Amino acid sequence: MLRRKMMKERTLREIKEEYGISRRAIQGYEALGLVAPTGKTKMSYLLYDEKMVERIREIRFYQNAGFQVKQIKELIDAPADVKKNALCDKRKELMRKIEELTRLLERMKKIIEEQ
Repeated sequence: MLRRKMMKERTLREIKEEYGISRRAIQGYEALGLVAPTGKTKMSYLLYDEKMVERIREIRFYQNAGFQVKQIKELIDAPADVKKNALCDKRKELMRKIEELTRLLERMKKIIEEQ
């Protein structure tokens, strides 16, 4: 008889420590319906399976890229082409910001050198 390989579940504390995500952030994701615990330990600690952990990582990626939680909620389960378009748009936006910051830094350097 084949046994189903069980996915390793992690506690909130393990996820928090491994990925540097606050307990409050994960609870916020839960409140918005973005993630949900997949079980509990005997001590009633919430557990998250690998699928939920991957989803948390994906949410953090979008946040770090500058997406708002409302946008992430729309993107997280969107088809690949929708995600791709959103990421392309965000990439263009970030490239423009980099160019603006580079010009600003160059101007600062010039002013500093003139002082």
